[in-house]
Amino acid sequence: MTRFNLLWLALLGGLLACTKTPVPVATPTPFMQVPASQQPLVTATALSTSLPTPSSSVATMAPTVLPSATPLPLPVWDNPLDVTMQETAVSHNATFAQLLPANSGHWQFETGSFWHPIALEMNETTIFLLDGGRVLALDLLNDTPPVPLLQPGDFVDGLLVQEPFDLALIGDQLLVQDRAGDLYALDLTTGSWQIERYEREIGETSSHYFVALGYDTAGSDRRLRLETSYSYAQYFFPTERGRLWPLPEDVLAVDVSGVGDRVYALWQNPDGTATAGLFQETARLSDFAPTVTMTQPRQIVTTETAVYILDQAGRRLLALNPVTGALRAVFQLPGVSAFAANGAGDQLIFAGRDQLFFWQQPENNRLVLGGPTLPAPQPHDTAVWHTTNPYAWPITGNSGDLTPRDLQMPGAPRHYRLGIHEGTDFYWANGTPVYAAASGTVIRATLAYERPSETAFNYRRAENIELGYTSSDNLDFYRGMQIWIAQEDGFVARYVHLSEIAPGIVEGTAVTAGQQIGLIGNTGSPASVNSETEDAHLHFELWLDEAYLGQYLRPIEIRELMAALFGS
Repeated sequence: MTRFNLLWLALLGGLLACTKTPVPVATPTPFMQVPASQQPLVTATALSTSLPTPSSSVATMAPTVLPSATPLPLPVWDNPLDVTMQETAVSHNATFAQLLPANSGHWQFETGSFWHPIALEMNETTIFLLDGGRVLALDLLNDTPPVPLLQPGDFVDGLLVQEPFDLALIGDQLLVQDRAGDLYALDLTTGSWQIERYEREIGETSSHYFVALGYDTAGSDRRLRLETSYSYAQYFFPTERGRLWPLPEDVLAVDVSGVGDRVYALWQNPDGTATAGLFQETARLSDFAPTVTMTQPRQIVTTETAVYILDQAGRRLLALNPVTGALRAVFQLPGVSAFAANGAGDQLIFAGRDQLFFWQQPENNRLVLGGPTLPAPQPHDTAVWHTTNPYAWPITGNSGDLTPRDLQMPGAPRHYRLGIHEGTDFYWANGTPVYAAASGTVIRATLAYERPSETAFNYRRAENIELGYTSSDNLDFYRGMQIWIAQEDGFVARYVHLSEIAPGIVEGTAVTAGQQIGLIGNTGSPASVNSETEDAHLHFELWLDEAYLGQYLRPIEIRELMAALFGS
C-alpha cells in the first residue's frame, strides 16, 4: 500500500473518530450539513524572469486527470482585463499576469462544495481548505470529492469545536485556530486530533483575540499568530511562548506569515489602506517599505523569494521583494477568496466558490462531482448580506463610525463565557436612545424583564465551564432585555442589553427605520450585578435564519459588511 493510501486511511479514520452527536451550541448552525496599458499579457516563460517557475518536482503535485469513459465538459471561465490593475504594474515597472485558461488550470467542484474559503494550505498530495467552519481535504492525486476533517459541533479531546477560522500546515501537523481561542492539531500520519493550546477561558489576559495563524515557511517548528486586542505578532513553540512584535497603534490586524527569523504582518490603516511590515529580532525593519497602494487586504504569504499579498477583496495578488517591498508582479485574479503558495514559491493555488485555480498549469483541469455540499443561503456568502438602502444609525452622539476594536465586532471570542460574540457593540452613555436600524415588525420584546442576582450569574458561569461553551439558553440570558425585529429586507435584528423598551414596542408592532425603540443599558452583562450603568452599551446582532452576520468570515470582511450596511 502506498504512503498516500496510508495517509488517507488515517485521515478518514480520524474523521470517523470525531464525535458527531448533535449538542446545543452557542451558535446554532443548521447550514452545516454533512452526509500594463501597453504591456502584453505575460506568459509562464516571461514571468519566470521575475518570479520562480514550477520545478519538475512540483509538476507531480497536480497532474492532469486521465479522461473518464464519459468525460463531462468543464465550465467556461474568464477574467476580463482590468486596465487599472495593469497600469499599476506598469507604473511600478512590475510584471503583469492575468490568470486565464491559457496559463492556469481549473478545477470545478459540485455546487455548494465550498462558498467562501478563507484559508488554504497544501503539501505534495493534499490541499486543506477552510470554508464555513469546515476543514476540508482535497486530493491532489485522485479525482475524488472533498473530505470533511473537522467542523463546528465536533469534539476534540472532549471539547466542542465552535468556529474554526484559520489553518497552518507544519510538517505532518495541520493546525486549526478556533475563534473561541483554542488551537487544534491534526497528526497527518495517524489521523488523530488533539488540543495543542487551550485558550478559551480567561487566562493571563481577559480579551485576547487571535485573528490569524501562520508558521515559519523555512521549515522550523515555530508557530506564528497575530493578536488584535493587544496588537502584536508572536512566534511561539508548542509548549512555550516566544518573542512579541508590536504593531502600530490604531491599525486592524489582518494576517501574518514568516520565513526564518523574519515575520511579515499585514494590517489595515485608519484611512482604509493596507500596510505590510517586516519584523526581525526585536524591531520592525524600515528597509521593507512597499509603495504600491493596497486596499481590502485578505492574506499575506511569504517564501524565500517573494512576499505575496492578496488584496482588493481577492481580485488581486501582489508579489513583493522580500527585502525592500518593491512590487515585482501583479496578478489579476478571477475572483477568489484565499490562496496558498508552497515554501519554494514556485506553486500558487487560488480558491473561489466551488473552484480552484492553478497558476502556470493550463493542462490541469478537472470536474469533481459528489461530496458534502452546503445549500444556499450561507452566512459566509458575503453577497447575501447586501441590502438596497443603508441602515439608520442605531444610536446618536457618536461620529457614525464603527468601533475600532475587533473585540467589539461579530466573531470575537468571549472568554468569560467560553463562547463567541455574535454582534457589534455600540458604546455610549447609559440611557441613550436606541433607534431601529431598518423597518420591520417586532417579533420579541422582553417587557417583563427582571435583573438576575449574582447567584444566577454564578450558576450560568459554572454551567459554561462544565460544558466548555455557552449553551443557547445561557447566551439568551446574557442578552438581557432585548428587542428582535424581523426586517423588511429579510434579516432579523436583535437589540440587546437595553435598560428600557419604548412605550408601544410590543410583539407585532410595525416600526420604521430611525424610530426610537428603547434605551442603552447593561442588562444581561455580568457588570450589571454591581451597577446599572457600568459597561452600558448597545449590542446589535443581525441574523439570517440561524446564522449571524460575520459567521465564518475574516474580521476584516465582517467590518466591511457592517460598514456597507450602515453607509460608513
